[in-house]
Amino acid sequence: MISKQYVEKLIHRFKKNIKKELPLNVCGALELISNCADVIYHSNLYYVDDELEGYLASISNSLGMHQEFRCLKSSSDVVLFYDGFGHNDRGLIQIYLKELCKNNRVIYITFFENSSRIPDIKKIVTNSHGKMEFITRKGKSLLEQIEQLESIVLKYSAKDFFFYSVPNDVVATTVLYALEGQVRRLQINLTDHAFWLGARCIDYCIEFRDYGASVTHYYRGIEKDKIIKLPFYPDLHKEREFLGYPFEINEGKQIVFSGGALYKTIDSNFTYYKIVDKILSNNKNVIFWYAGMGDDSKLKELSQKYVGRVYHTNERPDLYQIMLHSTVYLSTYPVCGGLMYQFAASAGVVPVTLKNDYMSDGFLLNQSNLGIEFEDIDILLDEVTKLLNSDDYRKKRGYQMMCAVMNEDKFSEYFNFAMNGCGNKLEIKYKKFDTTTFRNEYLCGLNKYKLASILCNRNTRKTTLKYFPLLFIVGALQKIKLRKGV
Repeated sequence: MISKQYVEKLIHRFKKNIKKELPLNVCGALELISNCADVIYHSNLYYVDDELEGYLASISNSLGMHQEFRCLKSSSDVVLFYDGFGHNDRGLIQIYLKELCKNNRVIYITFFENSSRIPDIKKIVTNSHGKMEFITRKGKSLLEQIEQLESIVLKYSAKDFFFYSVPNDVVATTVLYALEGQVRRLQINLTDHAFWLGARCIDYCIEFRDYGASVTHYYRGIEKDKIIKLPFYPDLHKEREFLGYPFEINEGKQIVFSGGALYKTIDSNFTYYKIVDKILSNNKNVIFWYAGMGDDSKLKELSQKYVGRVYHTNERPDLYQIMLHSTVYLSTYPVCGGLMYQFAASAGVVPVTLKNDYMSDGFLLNQSNLGIEFEDIDILLDEVTKLLNSDDYRKKRGYQMMCAVMNEDKFSEYFNFAMNGCGNKLEIKYKKFDTTTFRNEYLCGLNKYKLASILCNRNTRKTTLKYFPLLFIVGALQKIKLRKGV
């Protein structure tokens, strides 16, 4: 674990060096802004950084793109959708593209390296007469990537620009600053619980729950009339086949499944792993299966303690089918995954959750009345045991879950209401949540080695090596160790 003071000093050094690079080397400044944003995101010290936003606005202005964009003539049915993630299934990408493609010509933009792993996205876009555009990242500076995106924007003259990206994206944000007043700029806020760049270059922020809307208003400083609440629904892909268990399943065995990025399971006390340990200890017929990427050292410890009962796989495309073949879903802690909640509930599986402040609120309809969030670990464990041992109880609770998931028709109704300038069809209940404890958990999962690995980024290595040589070397060595499995 590293201290808050250490991270604050590191951020201060970044900003000092950004100022050095700005007058002479725009590429260097962009690299430092991106890396600084990555540090803030992984430490989650706060939700918005107006200094970094100011640097991006300044760079955008210096590039003169706003003058080029003045000639744009908005096309009434063309929408640009910028996807900085480039994942075929994860997140909210497919549900938004399906909706947008109903009445618009969608120009989907992502990086070329993602092109081979998004087959379903390609089908959605091209089958509706949209078009795929790719930005080349390999061998190209951040400035050259910005120029590529600028060319795409000029080529299509869209009415809307949907921004859906990683927290440290400096390519799209730089362009978005130049697009002020030219197109409607909408951010789809997938990361409502943490820091991201772009809070000052959007016209609307689309939130999926009251918690995120509240954080965006009170802590990112975005006005209420610029916030749209649009709960999402899971794109289940029911047609896919179950790819099988990663183990042999015998009669009488029950599956407790869990998944998501493994950083979501780390807090100072390794609470999540203690819960898994107790479940396995109390229920001898349970096999625990985790699907997700990241540091699996604690899972390995459990697998050694419970030989043949703990399994870890990468993410899988048959998530809904996995839920159907599981008995209980255990939410990650201290950060829970909202989409995983919905997949479990859609399959009639109870997403048992240890509550962490308000982070787990608002993923299901009338969630507070479902009895799935627990503040006491022992009561949570009792619920798991009851679900495992009573078929009738499990079926009854499963039906309640299935009735609590947003559906595509409602999503479409709320989406069109908002996009036609009518505002929110759903009331937003704003509350100034105290997120201090939750954000402090991020520091618990961060050490100097992980931080060094974050800074050792191939896209920003020149300036990192220049200003943070020791951290860069440590990060490079750490990545080599991970590749070798040391």
